[in-house]
Amino acid sequence: MKAPSNTRMDADYLLVGGGLQNALILLALAERQPEASILLLEREDALGGNHIWSFQTLDLPASAMGWAAPLIEYRWPGYQLHFRESSRWVEGTYSSMSSEQLDRVVRQVAATRANIRIETGAAVTSCDARGVTLSDGRVLHGRLVVDARGPDNGARRGGGGYQKFVGLECRLRQPVSMSAPILMDTRCDQRDGFRFHYVLPFAEDRVLIEDTYFSNDPALDVATLRDGIVAEAAGLGFEIESVLRTEVGVLPMPSFSTFSPRHREPLQGGYAGGWFNPGTGYSLAAAARLAEHLSSVPIDAVYGPAWRRLVRHIRVQSHFLAFLNLLMFGFFHDAQRAKLMERFYLLPDDVVHRFFAMETTLVDMWRIMWVGAPWTPKGWGKRAACPPD
Repeated sequence: MKAPSNTRMDADYLLVGGGLQNALILLALAERQPEASILLLEREDALGGNHIWSFQTLDLPASAMGWAAPLIEYRWPGYQLHFRESSRWVEGTYSSMSSEQLDRVVRQVAATRANIRIETGAAVTSCDARGVTLSDGRVLHGRLVVDARGPDNGARRGGGGYQKFVGLECRLRQPVSMSAPILMDTRCDQRDGFRFHYVLPFAEDRVLIEDTYFSNDPALDVATLRDGIVAEAAGLGFEIESVLRTEVGVLPMPSFSTFSPRHREPLQGGYAGGWFNPGTGYSLAAAARLAEHLSSVPIDAVYGPAWRRLVRHIRVQSHFLAFLNLLMFGFFHDAQRAKLMERFYLLPDDVVHRFFAMETTLVDMWRIMWVGAPWTPKGWGKRAACPPD
C-alpha cells in the first residue's frame, strides 16, 4: 500500500540500511538520476560495517563501472589456486574494496548533492511500503522504500551450509613480492567441511589472510582461528609483525533458493531479499544488478518489464546455485568435498567467472554438473579420483 497522495515525502528513494546493497543503489542513482532525492538510514556510525569485498571480472557489469569504479581500491590480473594435487592460474581482473572506502566514497558523493542525505545512528524499528519508523519516534516517508538491513533482518532459511571465515589484515616484518591473490590454498589440514586459506596482497608488507570453511555448521571459534592464522602464516610465506584488523563472516549457502522478490513495496534488497550468490555466499554481483535496475528505470516503473526480466534471470541462477549446495553439503563431505572443489576449478576461466557473476549459461550448467556426476560417494570415487589429463 502506497502512502496517501497528501503525505509529505522525505525522499524519492528511502534506503534502509547502509551496507553494500544500498550504498551501490545510492551511487548508481546519483550517476543516473541526479535530480532524485535520496535518504539513506544506517543504525551504526559508519557505512558498510567491517568488510573487504572482492569480485571477479564479470561481477560488476560493464555498464556499472562509471559509478562503481571509485569504490575499487585494489586490482590484480587474476588469482592463484593451490590444491594438494594441482595448482592453476585464473586470468581476469580481480578487485577488492574495503568498507572504509565504501563509506568514504558514498559520503563524498552525498556531500556534493543537496538532494542526497545520509543519517547514521538511525535505528529503524519498522518498515513498510509507506515509510519507516525510527527508534526516536520519527516517521519518514519515501516514494520507493528499499529495505536492505542484512541477513539478520529476516529468518535464515534454505538449509544447506555456510561459507565462514576469520580474516586478519597483517603488517609483515619482511616485505613479500606477491603479484596476485590466492583465492584458495587447500594444502592445510582439512576440518569442519572444506577448508582453505585466502590471501589478498594489499602491499609488499601488508596482506589479508583468511581461514575459510565451506561447512554445514555456522559456529566459529574466532579466538582459536585467529591464533591458528598467526601460527600458520609462516607456512604461507609470511612473517607477521602485527595484526591491524580482524574480519569475521558467516555467509549463507542455502540448498534451496531464498530469492523471492515481491512485486510490491518495500523492495527487499541485499541478503534478506535473496540478492546474493548461493554458490559463494557473496552478494556484490546480485546487488550491483539491482542497483543498475533501480537507476535505469523511472521510479514509477520499477516493477515493469525490466524488473520481471531481472527477477527471472536471478531466480534461474539462484535456484541452480542452491541446487549445487544441496548436492555438495548433502552428499560430499571431508576429502570428497575438497576433491570436488579441485575439479570445479579445472573448468575454463570464463565458466568460473560466469559462475561467480550469476551469469551461468545452460552449457555451463551441464559442464558444472559433469564435474561431480553421478552424485553419489561411489560414483565420485570412480569418476573424480584424478583430474583429467
